[in-house]
Amino acid sequence: MSASQTMACVFGNPIEQSKSPIIHALFAEQFDIDLQYVKRFAEADAFAFSADEFFSLPNTIGANVTMPFKHDALKWVSSLSSQAKRAGAVNTIIRKGSIFEGDNTDGVGLVNDLKDHGVDLQGLNILVVGAGGAAKGVLPALIDAGTNQLSVYNRSADKAIALVNETNHYKDNIATVYDDAAYDEAKEGFDLIINATSLSLYGKLPQISDLVFSNKPVVYDMVYQPSPTVFMQKANSFGCTNNIDGLGMLVNQAAQSFYLWFGHYPEVGKVHQYLLANK
Repeated sequence: MSASQTMACVFGNPIEQSKSPIIHALFAEQFDIDLQYVKRFAEADAFAFSADEFFSLPNTIGANVTMPFKHDALKWVSSLSSQAKRAGAVNTIIRKGSIFEGDNTDGVGLVNDLKDHGVDLQGLNILVVGAGGAAKGVLPALIDAGTNQLSVYNRSADKAIALVNETNHYKDNIATVYDDAAYDEAKEGFDLIINATSLSLYGKLPQISDLVFSNKPVVYDMVYQPSPTVFMQKANSFGCTNNIDGLGMLVNQAAQSFYLWFGHYPEVGKVHQYLLANK
């Protein structure tokens, strides 16, 4: 590392699959920034130790945080942006001298990617599968985009209820808890299903009713892989033809993180196309 080289990283577990170093290298090239961006594996209970270790290095400007550390990062940072407070999760750390600010760019990344795929969120009924940091990070942006109704499904109903209650503080009655019986009683089906779990990384499916696919919704999996995820494959088997993985969200949320670190907003289209061509 040169004396002038800036450092950033992405924390995760697992982390081998991350494309963030490639994305940020391509962003840095756009502005002739000398950036070293690396992957940082952390043990499940050792995020704080890993973050302390990384930010003890000179020239560190910030970090991205992926599953399962978005709640750990929330506790580690010195201060929170309004978006991170609202989301209740941190995916971006910005170093400001001795202060470490936590922000959340997941929601912006998701909404922008859906727009890039021609999905207008205004008035949609959306099912979010999962109630962890990834789900918490995107719900505020989905609300702001004008969605009609948000339903949350999680294996642990208590976590789903807690997330729904928190979400409804920002807009009354926009969020509900989904279970199999609730769908039978619903007046309308879902227009968009978002898998906010990490299960697709392991080739596993959330245990959710097949009825969610009956309205032929748009299906979005936050996980990205070289081929369609198991969740996307299942949706396709039920006739859902508009299935999107999380690669575009990754690029868009990374662009917002890059802006928070450097004050320059990169062009994302060419970077996304590069990644698609090199899956």
